[in-house]
Amino acid sequence: MNSARTGTFRSSLLVAIASWVVNGHAWAQTTPSPMMPSPTLQPAAEGGGAAIAAVGVVVGLLVVIGVVVKLFDLKQKRESEAVHLQAQVSDALLREPSLAGLPLTPTVHAPMWTGTPATIEIMGRVPTPEVKDTVLRIVRDEAARIRSDVQIDDRLSVVPTTARAA
Repeated sequence: MNSARTGTFRSSLLVAIASWVVNGHAWAQTTPSPMMPSPTLQPAAEGGGAAIAAVGVVVGLLVVIGVVVKLFDLKQKRESEAVHLQAQVSDALLREPSLAGLPLTPTVHAPMWTGTPATIEIMGRVPTPEVKDTVLRIVRDEAARIRSDVQIDDRLSVVPTTARAA
């Protein structure tokens, strides 16, 4: 029974001390501190809105990163196709014995989008208009073999004094 009274006394003492602390024990020299308003509980919708916004931002960033990666991959694929086409055209020009020693440079510009034709820019000097026609025919035939939508940008100049290696 003695322990029950001790427990009650301790509880009463703790309640009194807590009440004294909460009510703001005021010393004679100080003014009592103002009562702080009790914090209001936020509705669950406000906390959920921030979480939804955070998830939305993360998903948005992932979508942007995905689009950038796809565009980079598409660019790499188009550049690879352009290099392949340029190599094939260069090889076709080198296989032709009548064009040996002529300074001919094909450059391929592939578009980013599939519906746009590739452009083959052929530069150099040839000795006669007939050789120029031969070069353009070879480039056109080789390009058509690899890709159907090709434009040829003719930048060949006819210079009759062009030295040909025999």
